[in-house]
Amino acid sequence: MRDVKTILKLVKNLLEKRSARRKEGRFVVEGPHLVEEAGGKVECLVYSENIPEVKKLEEQGVPAYKISRQQFEELSGVEAPQGVLAVVKEFNYSFRDLLRAEKTLIVYCLGVQDPGNLGTIIRSADAFGATGVILSKGTVDLYNPKVVRSSMGSLFHLPIITSEDDNETIKYLREHKVKIVAAAGSAKKDIASVSLKGAVAILMGNEGAGLAKSIVEVADEAVRIPMAGRAESLNVGMAASVLLYEALRQRT
Repeated sequence: MRDVKTILKLVKNLLEKRSARRKEGRFVVEGPHLVEEAGGKVECLVYSENIPEVKKLEEQGVPAYKISRQQFEELSGVEAPQGVLAVVKEFNYSFRDLLRAEKTLIVYCLGVQDPGNLGTIIRSADAFGATGVILSKGTVDLYNPKVVRSSMGSLFHLPIITSEDDNETIKYLREHKVKIVAAAGSAKKDIASVSLKGAVAILMGNEGAGLAKSIVEVADEAVRIPMAGRAESLNVGMAASVLLYEALRQRT
């Protein structure tokens, strides 16, 4: 069991530096709900409040470090700290974990930059029955504390992997009979007019630039979300939610 000073330094680095998260293969979750969702992946706890989640994990043999409320507030990454955080192991999924024959439903994020948007997409993927999420190398870090918080624990519920080469990943999906559907505001087809009943990967692009033209061109279908109001476009997190709901509607 390491000393408190060493643990606090580790937590601070994991919260602030992507390079530290990559080097350690760990990230931080904060708050009772996320700590509980992390479950067996929790390596150690840091807490200032005696809450049930701490006691439960301590009884299971998880090392726990008690610090003062002031120390916790200085360490915490949120405005209203809830008195507990945990160091958690990163995930280790393969592409095969996402494929479930005709039931496959993947959200593929290419260049999504805002942590809140990615967290929303993961949460919606979980809610609407997706079998997994793929992130391009240019997408915000999955273990960014804001992504973790905004996913509300859904990142623990489904496989999420990073693509090293998007062209190769799309080729792999095609080889496994997954239909590639690109979300593009310029598309001529309405999402409701395209079948999402089989194995499907829905591609979502960058908040400002959208999907690269080269990606849209290799997709099996390019689709748009029809809008009746005067808004020019939807937030990428919201757009992904609408597309996932349409997939769920068609499948049920």
